[in-house]
Amino acid sequence: MRDGSVLNLRSALARRTVAATAVGVGVVLVAAGCNFISPQATLKQYDASDGTSVNVGDIAVRNAIALTEDGTEASLSMVILNTGGDSVDVSFQYPTEAGQQTETVTVEGDSEVRRGTTEGDDQLLMSDLDVTIGQLLPVYVQYGDETGKTLQVPVLNGDLPEYSTLLPSPATSDEPGADSTPLPQSTTLPEGNDRQTNEGTTQEGATPEPSPAS
Repeated sequence: MRDGSVLNLRSALARRTVAATAVGVGVVLVAAGCNFISPQATLKQYDASDGTSVNVGDIAVRNAIALTEDGTEASLSMVILNTGGDSVDVSFQYPTEAGQQTETVTVEGDSEVRRGTTEGDDQLLMSDLDVTIGQLLPVYVQYGDETGKTLQVPVLNGDLPEYSTLLPSPATSDEPGADSTPLPQSTTLPEGNDRQTNEGTTQEGATPEPSPAS
């Protein structure tokens, strides 16, 4: 009887070990399956800074931020890349107290233009605004016959050290396109993290009709 009890005990322990191993393998497989099915966050395109980005045809607008002191005038800080071969005039339309206002930036082919990204940069100034710090300002981006898109641009002030020297100033470019910097030959248009209004895009090749300022 003693030998039988020992054998029964060993058999029970063996069964428990096999069961525990099976459960462990199952947990590993389930976890691996979750990782396989779920998208990896590091593979997603996102804006690494405070700004927002969008692609319109061959044009990429990167890290757009509206910097202001008083909420009535702001500098639209951004980088504009043109991966096409032709020079284009990119329009930026935004709401003001008096209605829609449009500013234009010329970007040569295979070049980039910076506006208000470092101290001393030429700026794209937006006037007659009525914005508050922390809100999103809709800016419609369009050129040529391309269908435009609306960026929701965050409004910030100069409290952060990196933005304290980028607030609105009267500096402007004397010659359109003269400040375009050639892109590396291997440059391709990266995917944008579009932040758009609920309406998405407007009519292709058309400037949107003026609407009341928000």
